[in-house]
Amino acid sequence: MDVQVKSHERAIAILGVDGENFQVSGVYQGSARKPSSYILTRTGDKSVTVRDLSDFPSHQDVRELMG
Repeated sequence: MDVQVKSHERAIAILGVDGENFQVSGVYQGSARKPSSYILTRTGDKSVTVRDLSDFPSHQDVRELMG
């Protein structure tokens, strides 16, 4: 039996790092309360996105990923 669990994204934080803002969204599977992964997006340029982060990004993580 093939059961697919729907996932959805929800913005959970805006981080200010070095004068720029970044949105962190959580990816939730079904009715789970904890995100299965995170998505980081630069708010000024929505085309700059990092998906499938396993942990909530720290300010240093943001600097390294978006630098």
